Amino acid sequence: MARRATTAEGKRQTAAKVSPKPTSDLIRFEEANVARLGLISVQERIPESYASWTVDFHVDGRPARLTCDAVAKYGGVPHGLDGDVATAIIDLYAEAGSPDDGTVRTTAYQILRRAGLDTSGRYYQSLLQTLFRLRTTTYTASEAWRDHGRGHWTTATFNYLSELEFTSDDEATELSSGSVLKIRLAEPIVRSIRARYTKPLDLDFLTSLERPQTRAVYRLLDARRYDPVTPGTLLPTLSVNIIEWAEACKIVDRRSNKIRATLQGAHEELMLRGYLEDVTYEGRGRAQTITYRFVALDTHPASPLIETMRTYRVSLPVAQKLLTDFGEAHVRARLQKFESLIASGYKARNRSALLVDVVRDDQGKYADLTDVPPPPPRQAPAAASYMPTLDEVASEDGNLEERVEATMKTVQFLLRERLSVSEYALLRLALILGRLDQARVTREATRAKREGQLDDFVTGLLDALQHVQLEAR
Repeated sequence: MARRATTAEGKRQTAAKVSPKPTSDLIRFEEANVARLGLISVQERIPESYASWTVDFHVDGRPARLTCDAVAKYGGVPHGLDGDVATAIIDLYAEAGSPDDGTVRTTAYQILRRAGLDTSGRYYQSLLQTLFRLRTTTYTASEAWRDHGRGHWTTATFNYLSELEFTSDDEATELSSGSVLKIRLAEPIVRSIRARYTKPLDLDFLTSLERPQTRAVYRLLDARRYDPVTPGTLLPTLSVNIIEWAEACKIVDRRSNKIRATLQGAHEELMLRGYLEDVTYEGRGRAQTITYRFVALDTHPASPLIETMRTYRVSLPVAQKLLTDFGEAHVRARLQKFESLIASGYKARNRSALLVDVVRDDQGKYADLTDVPPPPPRQAPAAASYMPTLDEVASEDGNLEERVEATMKTVQFLLRERLSVSEYALLRLALILGRLDQARVTREATRAKREGQLDDFVTGLLDALQHVQLEAR
């Protein structure tokens, strides 16, 4: 991908200058092996010949090696904005509940939005190049991949993406805002996520950083702050040899003065934005040590109501907004109604979505549901990763394309394998043309899921899409 410029040709999605959050306030995560190993070069531009690299290091006192072999025609090793796209894909996978087959169903538009990137035309071509790089580049982590379930280090060989399928407009072969994608993450990455070998991710802060290189250095720094064996405790400082750090960042020119120059912009932005307190160099030449001192983030106790909502995976910003918009008494009463619904056996695919909907409901949708007698006791399901609420993703705010993407996101989450990639693409077209109503599709899909009638819903939807297809001809 080309380096971001200050002109329109390199625009990013407009992002507010947010501050880093305390770890206790984070609800998103990233896979810890990927984050710690730094699979993607922090450099925004690389030489055309940079199609492979090898890094030797030690893990728990034992020698380890990480290699990368890329396909030159796709632009060399993954680098620059590729890291933003890779992070977005893992976040979308986690949001979908981390399915065991590693599949993510989404759109090109959703990936760019989640990555914090501009959604103008040229970025779809850049996204396609990134996806090809992630699909064709082979990594081998020799005695460097943590098998968290078994508690030891292993060797893993994989492509970041093991499957890529997408639709294109008309006769084109490239991505566009209307492209629907089916992506499968590498099996080792999927196993790690499902084994909860993850670290917290401050996605809002990450996507608000200006430069791809700053975001890449931030991802790597933030990963190295956590213990690789027992992720949990944050280090206040991190010291590393300058050459070893250049290798970790996959910087091409390993001369010490060039390394310092390459990293300077990222260091300055991270200090300006309140993530780093200081960066110091000690020693000379290749023997230099870089020491990063991180800003200590204060944590302030939230109200008991917010803490309770957070136990149901409602994000902190959403919980705070509910309290501000509706007041403590209203939220407390609706929280009790929500808990009564759950106790009565009300089936909720996503409890956070249900809780927010109950709090915001002004039409009495849940008035009589607490009278349903509770079913026989059953084992509680495992907690799912946080997903933005249906109210959030189906908001009427935004332009047509954003509303369509919100509907697509909800339907893809609910239906998953029930529609093919081409059928999802046809659904998106029908929504854009107004042949199907966005709000109605979202509402009926949600109701069908709740009532266990998704197959009937899909039958009706496919019938409607067939009529749309015939009209288009």
